[in-house]
Amino acid sequence: MPLSIFLSPILANLLSKTLYKIKVRTKMTMKNNNFERKNMLKKEYEKKLIINREKYDTWLADFTDRFPHEDIFQINYYYDTVDFALFHSNETLRARQTGDILKLQHKYNKSRVDNMRISDEYAEQLDILPKSIIVNGIEAHNVGFMATERHNFNLGNCVVSLDKNYYLGKIDYEIEAEAENDFDLPELLADIDFQPDAVGKYSRYIKKLLELGLKHELPYKNL
Repeated sequence: MPLSIFLSPILANLLSKTLYKIKVRTKMTMKNNNFERKNMLKKEYEKKLIINREKYDTWLADFTDRFPHEDIFQINYYYDTVDFALFHSNETLRARQTGDILKLQHKYNKSRVDNMRISDEYAEQLDILPKSIIVNGIEAHNVGFMATERHNFNLGNCVVSLDKNYYLGKIDYEIEAEAENDFDLPELLADIDFQPDAVGKYSRYIKKLLELGLKHELPYKNL
């Protein structure tokens, strides 16, 4: 399926150039050594809210004027089994590309406390983008990708991100706040009604994929 169906010509061109930098290999197996995994594992504390474009534009302009920030273009390549076993287990397996840097990330043991989402996140660097990944004895294949324009702001003890996401012909917007422990958000964000049941990026992607009835297609086959 042509990439241009899903993305604007400008973004499709940028994405094509970004994808071109990444080499591809057939299969990889995640580390299963307990010591290695322990040193690559962390707790993620996150708050999230899906917002509309008007609020996104307003907050982006306001935050950019008031706080130092970093602008990032990232791509999440998602992996799952044919029957979406990871999705149904509330897990996310992805390779995240920022520039020509690739990182494998596996999020699991997800839970919610009040309006905060907590999960274990395993991460390791990748030198090549795999077509499939073996995790816990299960082979997960690439099921697509999501491209994100991300604007990071360091506020209090957390990083607040304003995201504009492109996937499967859809654009949506969200604000996320991440910290390594309890949040200490500045007064500016105290009134934001972060939702504990806000649907994450991968879940939104899969729901849209199923809604469209599309088959799994590796993005780099279409470029």
